[in-house]
Amino acid sequence: MLPLIFKYGGLLLMSFTGRSEFMYALVDCNNFYVSCERVFNPRLIGKPVVVLSSNDGCIIARSKEAKFLGILMGAPAFEYRDLFRKYDVKVLSSNYTLYGDMSHRVMRTLQQFSPEIDIYSIDEAFLKVDTVDKEAYCREIQRIILQHTGIPTSIGLAPTMTLAKIANDMAKRYSACHNVFSMEAFEVREKVLCQLSIDEIWGIGKKISSYLHRQNIHTASEFKNSEDLWIKKNLSVTGLRIAWELRGVSCLSLKEAPASKKSITCSRSFSKAVSDLNELLEAISTYASTAAEKLRKQQSRVSFIDVFLMTNKHHHSPYYYNNMQITLPQPSDYTPKIITYAKEGVRHLFREGFLYKKTGLTLGGLVSKGDYQLDLFEENHFSNKKEQTLINLIDQLNHQYGRRVIKMAAEGIKQPWKARQENCSPRYTTCWQDILTIQI
Repeated sequence: MLPLIFKYGGLLLMSFTGRSEFMYALVDCNNFYVSCERVFNPRLIGKPVVVLSSNDGCIIARSKEAKFLGILMGAPAFEYRDLFRKYDVKVLSSNYTLYGDMSHRVMRTLQQFSPEIDIYSIDEAFLKVDTVDKEAYCREIQRIILQHTGIPTSIGLAPTMTLAKIANDMAKRYSACHNVFSMEAFEVREKVLCQLSIDEIWGIGKKISSYLHRQNIHTASEFKNSEDLWIKKNLSVTGLRIAWELRGVSCLSLKEAPASKKSITCSRSFSKAVSDLNELLEAISTYASTAAEKLRKQQSRVSFIDVFLMTNKHHHSPYYYNNMQITLPQPSDYTPKIITYAKEGVRHLFREGFLYKKTGLTLGGLVSKGDYQLDLFEENHFSNKKEQTLINLIDQLNHQYGRRVIKMAAEGIKQPWKARQENCSPRYTTCWQDILTIQI
């Protein structure tokens, strides 16, 4: 079957005269953070569970049982203390090391089913499905992911990425479909879009949604049936793309290789107010080390560093915020060098007499490791080679034996300022000391 390709309004559009040869599947892990915890602690299955943000502040993940209790996403945890006790809700601190590793395992399993995959977030990925019985294939993907990782998933199947996102929401909403929903058939698409509010369309924000409601456009069906010229004039080419996607014409494509980040930020709030300069230097050194690891992972080097320091604006004590930018003599990915400049920034920003709540840094002006301007007057090329050998060895050891097996002395040992995580589960998959033990 050959596609009909035509150009409209600067867009290259494609339409099929029959059924599409391939479909987009959006695979989404159900209640991902909670599911990761349940894999290693089955006692949590069937019970209300919530996961808290850094410093155990806000609720960032809920089990289905917790949702039924009316616990809201993003709400401060202290507001639900009485409810947690009344219904025996299990409250956990976020364990991003565990969640990141489990995400990697899920995505690696998905890559066995399709070489064309776009990792959309930590728990979501699009992939192309071109088998004859696509729905059965999705159920097999679902089964293998559960078998390999223990993570339950929902899958939406449709001819475009926007429709696949909607199909995924339907898969979670209706239990009768057993977490796989297909919008391959035109009749199914029409029925769903007639009932779907304009607010629920992927890519339609609050501002555009309010505008469309004022124009008496309330459903996805009404939007997709609007005139193309009107959509382009009032919502730009982006809005037109969404309309065409809802009509079943694919305008978005998979990003098979994720683009490198243009900046890397690392910061955390402290578990308690910090007034000691040495503790602040430990904190910024730790964040600089973490950011440098991410920098090397994407094969980049940093040109400048933004450092900031701030107190708690909601506290009764005086408020202070300041930041500064430090330009490196030449781009670098060497952790000790990045730490040195970051510490220099904190020393410059530090003022006696303030209780600091947060510090952090952003690595900016990122350039490719193999394509950057050298310093004409740099003489220590041999020293640079030794630095690269050393830092590569540290990365290898940390990868092999677990993150932070080797770290910089500037990061400190006890780290009393570190974000509060009173109910954090062990790092089952990345730390030998935390490996799961079973008593028989």
